[in-house]
Amino acid sequence: MYFTGFHCVGCDATYPADRDLLLCERCENLLEADYDYDRIRADLPREGFAQRPHGVWRWVELLPVLDRAKIVTLGEGDTPLLRCDRIAAAVGVDELWVKSDATGNPTGSLKDRSITVSATKAAEFGYRVLACDSTGNKASSVAAYAARAGLGSVVFCPHDTPVPKMAQAIFFGARLIRVRGHYSQINAMYRRLIHSKSVAWYDCGTDNPFRYEGKKTYAYEMAQAFGWDVPDCVVHPASGGMSIAKTWKGFGELRRLGWTERSPRMFGVQAANCGPIARSWAAGADIVAPVEKKPTLASALAAADPGLLGTRALAAIRASGGAAAGISEDEILDSVRLLASEGLFIEPSGAVTIAGVRRMVAAGQITRGERVVCVVTGSGFKDFERLQEMVTIPEKVVEGYDEMLAEAQSV
Repeated sequence: MYFTGFHCVGCDATYPADRDLLLCERCENLLEADYDYDRIRADLPREGFAQRPHGVWRWVELLPVLDRAKIVTLGEGDTPLLRCDRIAAAVGVDELWVKSDATGNPTGSLKDRSITVSATKAAEFGYRVLACDSTGNKASSVAAYAARAGLGSVVFCPHDTPVPKMAQAIFFGARLIRVRGHYSQINAMYRRLIHSKSVAWYDCGTDNPFRYEGKKTYAYEMAQAFGWDVPDCVVHPASGGMSIAKTWKGFGELRRLGWTERSPRMFGVQAANCGPIARSWAAGADIVAPVEKKPTLASALAAADPGLLGTRALAAIRASGGAAAGISEDEILDSVRLLASEGLFIEPSGAVTIAGVRRMVAAGQITRGERVVCVVTGSGFKDFERLQEMVTIPEKVVEGYDEMLAEAQSV
């Protein structure tokens, strides 16, 4: 194996590869996985990856697994990368691509990229139950991968989580516990529960350093799809910010291995009604401060206090020369409609990147001639009730061929 262990991003403490751990035991900061990049570069030519089966696990040497026989997979990853010229024209760029985890992952969201890794580690460590706190998508994914592994699952969600997300988790066998309050409040209580060790569950939540690594595969897939070149700009929705931080790490690994020559600029998009990363970026802060949560259609992004992970995402945005933006509720709806014009049915939380590009073009942070990739992260079926409000179902019902013909001729 090429996974060598972890180091702490705060105090540089190191931990061996076989440790079952969450945060740094010395300073309680985040942990970063390390690999033997020299061996990978020597042993694995980049062209060989094209011959492997599709999915997250084609990159197994760059993931923190020790026993490949324990891999828990539902065929996640290698999601569609679609050129969308109508959207590009609408937002002011010449070349825009949509990376759709909404249409290419087993449970219909980005969470499958990371939960496949945490479920695999749970199997390696011998756990019997997976657990998480979630605004909905992570809960569905944890439940699905637990079912795939033959494990139990327990998920904690805000009481107002969209019904389709709760139903999906329950359908896969999860014990779903609804908690009154917004996500950041629930996250604090859930982390207290897990760290108290009063339950013998494997945490698939925000502190899990193994889980993070699955998100790097965005970078690998984009680079391979573009012939080992990279986009100029990668635009992610941001809740806690894991996807931004880890995609940035993935592009850095590709350069370290000599497989690409450059890295893109990273952009994060949040709802203005709950946008702590965007607000901290605009203020020039180095640390993401909590904000007051206001109602937003982008419910899956409504982490009012993303904590250490948000600060890591902010650092990635700055290091890459990117930017962050908080967009309005009207802009969110417009993004959903623009994606629909290309045949993509995306939940509001996953659609925000489209409006983010338009905003950043207007601000001069993205230029017309750049290649832009927008990641969209969740299927519209995950938040169907909100999207149903955007359409009107005809009340009229025709009977027989003559009425059907008359109706057809009126089109």
